[in-house]
Amino acid sequence: MGNKQRLVSTCVKRVTPTKAKNVRSSASSAYVKRLKAALVKKEIYPCTIQQKAHIETSKAKPKPKDLAADARKRLESARFRYLNEKLYTTTSSEAWELFQEDPESFDVYHKGFKNQVLKWPVNPLDIIISDILKGPKHWVVADFGCGEAQMAQTIPNQVHSFDLVAANDKVTACDMASVPLAMKVVDVVVFCLSLMGSNIHDFLKEANRVLRIGGMLYVAEVESRCQNTQEFLKNIERFGFQLKENSSQKYFFLAKFNKIQNLSPKATIPRLYLKPCLYKKR
Repeated sequence: MGNKQRLVSTCVKRVTPTKAKNVRSSASSAYVKRLKAALVKKEIYPCTIQQKAHIETSKAKPKPKDLAADARKRLESARFRYLNEKLYTTTSSEAWELFQEDPESFDVYHKGFKNQVLKWPVNPLDIIISDILKGPKHWVVADFGCGEAQMAQTIPNQVHSFDLVAANDKVTACDMASVPLAMKVVDVVVFCLSLMGSNIHDFLKEANRVLRIGGMLYVAEVESRCQNTQEFLKNIERFGFQLKENSSQKYFFLAKFNKIQNLSPKATIPRLYLKPCLYKKR
């Protein structure tokens, strides 16, 4: 007997009393025919409604390990959103104090940040690295907000890598408004998605201080943070820089400047503002 026939036989036995007489009415015969046809198509299974519901519920019920992993993921996401908002809405000195008190928070933030950037078709840091590699190897680079110091691990140049917490031995932990470098000692300064905080004008002043005349400044930022990108770039020029190139990608813009003059301590500079880059709850 085939599987389908056994299936039909089993179900017919369940829906028909074992000691019942032959079906006499045409209505009952029609019902049995419809039932058999449905069974052949596997639309009805040889089990009760309660049994079927139990099976479906068992299949849909997540495992304890899955629940724990999902809970951890949600907690990490919530913590990342909190830290992200803090970094965008406080000064760099306050952010420095936050991570000095709780260095583990930096790991949580950096992991969440990397996950966001991985969703982009292009990482702006890759573009900057490719451009720097076209220049002389003797150029000295300062990477402000370096994360895990990917640039220092990729290019042959000397790279000073700065961030709020030292993720590895290539990173110097500091407030980016005051990096441990002398005046006019680097050829390139990079801000790749790192103009965070309510005092980003202090970062640009520091960039001018450590750059040699003619040195290059790279600024890559999320496009949506700027109400007016062109106006923002013009304001950066007021820090002693001249815009050379600007390109817009799907999620970010990348601008390249040259330093054309030293910034006088008495110079009037604008207080720049970028909107916080806030991430939605998932």
